Amino acid sequence: MWWAASRDRVAGLIVRQMDEVEIRQATLRDLPGLTASSAALFAEDGAARDYLRDPAWPKAHGAHWCADLIADPNALILIAAAGEAVIGHLSATFAATSSMWIAPRAAIVSTFVCASWRGKAVGSRLVTDFVDWAKDRGALRLTVSTYASNTDAVRFYRRHGFVPLSLDLALDL
Repeated sequence: MWWAASRDRVAGLIVRQMDEVEIRQATLRDLPGLTASSAALFAEDGAARDYLRDPAWPKAHGAHWCADLIADPNALILIAAAGEAVIGHLSATFAATSSMWIAPRAAIVSTFVCASWRGKAVGSRLVTDFVDWAKDRGALRLTVSTYASNTDAVRFYRRHGFVPLSLDLALDL
């Protein structure tokens, strides 16, 4: 296997060691690196692809948003760390059965891997741990949203079994 150590679950935390990268649940001590990873995704994807996104949002609100997700019992925040450096993340949420939804669901909110680490299965490990987390919670559907113009992300998620379900259409006035 390409990862060095077995998967461990310690006090509910997912930890996976790869040759050079550790995948684990984020804690508040990871907040600076997680915030930077989230800001890098925002700059590369959201702000670059949607002119209605405020490019200054991550600096003003990113740390608070990330801290809230870390504290949310229905969220999963994973980081990929190479040594002390956060080189990527995945954030996701879980939604239980409700009066509208007959089964639990989980959704990837954001995924990012630094460009120099792409193609080394870091993103795949993040998604695999998300899928395991969602299954453990009883989710019957997993979703992710990405910009249609982000063909690399669409291809990545399709490789992991995600298929089109709905389509967002926009009309800018």
